[in-house]
Amino acid sequence: MLNSIRVSSCMTKLPFFKSRGRAITIMVALPTLVWAFSSGPDPRSDGGPGGSSAACAQSGCHVGTAVNAGGGKVELQFPDGLTYTPGLKQRIKVVITDATARSYGFQASARLASNEANAQAGRFDVVGTGTFILCQDGRERSASGNCAVATPLEFIEHSPASTVNTFDIDWTPPAAAAGNIRFYVAGNAANSNNSSSGDKIYTANFTLTPKAAGGNPPVITSTNGVTNGASFRPGAVTGAWTTVFGTNLSPSTRDWTGAIDAAGNFPTSLDGVSVTIDGKPAFIYFISPGQLNIQAPDLAGKTGPVAVVVKTPAGESAAYSAIAAKELPGLFTYSLNSKTYPAAVRLDAAVIGPAGVAGVVPAKPGELILFFGTGFGPTNPAVAPGKIFSGAARLVDSVIMRIGGIAVTPDFSGLSSSGLNQFNVTIPSALANGEHAIEMLINSVPIQTGVVLAVQR
Repeated sequence: MLNSIRVSSCMTKLPFFKSRGRAITIMVALPTLVWAFSSGPDPRSDGGPGGSSAACAQSGCHVGTAVNAGGGKVELQFPDGLTYTPGLKQRIKVVITDATARSYGFQASARLASNEANAQAGRFDVVGTGTFILCQDGRERSASGNCAVATPLEFIEHSPASTVNTFDIDWTPPAAAAGNIRFYVAGNAANSNNSSSGDKIYTANFTLTPKAAGGNPPVITSTNGVTNGASFRPGAVTGAWTTVFGTNLSPSTRDWTGAIDAAGNFPTSLDGVSVTIDGKPAFIYFISPGQLNIQAPDLAGKTGPVAVVVKTPAGESAAYSAIAAKELPGLFTYSLNSKTYPAAVRLDAAVIGPAGVAGVVPAKPGELILFFGTGFGPTNPAVAPGKIFSGAARLVDSVIMRIGGIAVTPDFSGLSSSGLNQFNVTIPSALANGEHAIEMLINSVPIQTGVVLAVQR
């Protein structure tokens, strides 16, 4: 049976970062009151972003007292406090408090903090009777249905008004941690005079954070806790892809999909997880409880000890002392049958590997092969970390490279993507069939040892 390979390095695939998305940020919005009707208000009447401040002056709106000026309040009571466990349903209680009210109503929504105006967070379900769910487009959502993709927001509300000041609603968070989630709620403390006058409207909002793994603060591994993302040698280099090892590093496992903003800026936080190096925010590519893959920030030429700190919703790690360097080169590799091969490709994108293994091909003497690494130091022109880069920026310093002991000079040595070094190398024609050691140095600093190139004529 032929073997297959899996790339084993900092990245699950070579990081050609071309996609764009939306940055995950914590947004704080001032709610505007837009409501209400005795049988249940229109969508976006919860005081959250995207509502119409003019709606309260329209026919049927409850008027008479300024918002939140009636001496009462509305609140949401969460069983786990202001946290959520991904995918775990929780029952939330809506409570409207007012000394003179005779009937009550409400509307609530749950929104991703990364896009409070239009991004639904999780799913609501009604409990018993007395509530129902409206979609953003105004149609009622059935118990088993979903709102349209283009109008995903759900608004759960009363119908009809109740003489009891509490309502129970079920909410299931997203299956994977989605960062902070913002709840908006508007409550109506009505006087039951069968008109829209004299009622009191209260609004509130609450921010839920994902629970961290185990509920414990993050801990960076004491030995080799911060390493080059390709070689896993300890240290940090400006703009290099870097790996942090430890425990409780994240409440979730995900990459930055959807978190790169329209300007191509990389996120500095995912699901409440952030990292600083020497006090500067790193750029987050991948998070998991035991490993983070990040791009180091601009360390402004600093060398020597720098403090690395991981923050999660559960707390902050103790500062880890990493060694900053001008260069700490490493090649991206994969392991197969106890050997380490470079994550290299031909010009047709075929992956280079040993003969007889499905999905890979050996390198041929005389052909051009592309090798990839990180941490090889500054380029000309300089490329700032934290932003999409697509082009070519040559290394300032020269790379010495040998394959099977034969010196080779790369046709190109530099950045081809943010943090990703690329080396275009013509394989020496004198190499025999077999596996040959790869050596690379920059300013006398070598890559990791034990990397071999499979060659077959």
